[in-house]
Amino acid sequence: MDQAFLKQMQDMLKDEYPQYLESLNQKENRGFRVNTLKINEKDFFSLFSCAYHKSPFAKNGYYLDEDISIGKTPLYAAGLLYMQEPSASSAATVLDVKPGMKVLDLCAAPGSKSTQILEMLNGEGLLVANEYVRDRASILKENIERAGAYNAIITNADTKDIADTFEDYFDAVLCDAPCSGEGMIRKYPEIIENLKEEEYRKLEDIQMSLLDEAYSLLKEDGILVYSTCTYNPGEDELQLLNFLERYKDMELIPADFKASSSKLKGTVKLSPLNGTEGQFISILKKNSNTSSSKIKYLKTVKNSTVEKFIKDNLNIKDYYLYSKESNYYLSLKPMPEIKGTIRAGLHIGQLKKDRFEPSHMLYRSNELKDKFRYRYELNDSEYRNYIKGLELNLDLPDNYYLLTYKGHSFAYGRVKKGIMKNKYPKGLREMV
Repeated sequence: MDQAFLKQMQDMLKDEYPQYLESLNQKENRGFRVNTLKINEKDFFSLFSCAYHKSPFAKNGYYLDEDISIGKTPLYAAGLLYMQEPSASSAATVLDVKPGMKVLDLCAAPGSKSTQILEMLNGEGLLVANEYVRDRASILKENIERAGAYNAIITNADTKDIADTFEDYFDAVLCDAPCSGEGMIRKYPEIIENLKEEEYRKLEDIQMSLLDEAYSLLKEDGILVYSTCTYNPGEDELQLLNFLERYKDMELIPADFKASSSKLKGTVKLSPLNGTEGQFISILKKNSNTSSSKIKYLKTVKNSTVEKFIKDNLNIKDYYLYSKESNYYLSLKPMPEIKGTIRAGLHIGQLKKDRFEPSHMLYRSNELKDKFRYRYELNDSEYRNYIKGLELNLDLPDNYYLLTYKGHSFAYGRVKKGIMKNKYPKGLREMV
């Protein structure tokens, strides 16, 4: 292993260094969060049969005590849980989001922290989740849609463009910055061998730019959480000290963690000695007077075919309809216009010539789950057949149906002449 890295860890951990070395040979922890947008924890655990124990890093977070794949369970299919290494939830937890807030996740992929923020918003307020890398932005979109939330804008943009649009706008900004990833060495031992000195310097420059842009995005009294999954002081403590030197109106708020190896008072550095992977976390507050930008909102669109589908299938009257190419998006609130937007509101489907094909995610929506006119509860046998991609013989009128299992929505189907046509995504069928 790289000797410079080992020396860094020895200086950081002192007497605990031998224990750290031993911990690298242990299995990494696995965990999950209960998606409280869709189910409360009491009801969730009445359906969950695996061994688990509570995580201290998130209110709805847990350690998984069995080596099994919960990603192949009906609970995952219904979007009732999100798999996440427990300590990775700590940054969003200390951001302390409340319903109604305007929140930005600046480096959002793959989406674990964005979905956690959406749970905390509980259907109120707005999340802008940005990812600069196009392929990762697609993964972010999939994970947010699986969570069933509509009050999110997903962008694939340069953070400078977002800063230019939303100056002094957000109540809270999460900057979980790209980093050297030293904290993930137990899971990915090759990380240390592959990183060179010039790459560390490049990452530090990226982090500095992100922090500058995060500053401009915050409104007065706004909270910024800067976090990484590395131990490197140049990316953590020193990066933060330089930021505080540049912006005298930013105040470091002590993070309330019992155990930490950080050398900067008020910040947190976790390691496998804390039962986690490596994490650095800091909380800052903006104390200067600001005036929010004037925000432009997306223009709504009209389409008789799409509007007829909504009228026939959903019990809603007031909504905002947006489109991008042939795809349509729905929101119950107006959505700001942002460069690089790939999804604003809930993706409800696609117009194919003169026919509207609804999306899987429309029927996974938490906000609309009680608005569907037609629904059908699958029994155990029907559920097993449906997730395998089979059609069902059902004595039901022709229509689209929200499908539920044990009371929870997870998919949709279309009945034609007594046959439920299978609309379960093929990619998900492969997981069962």
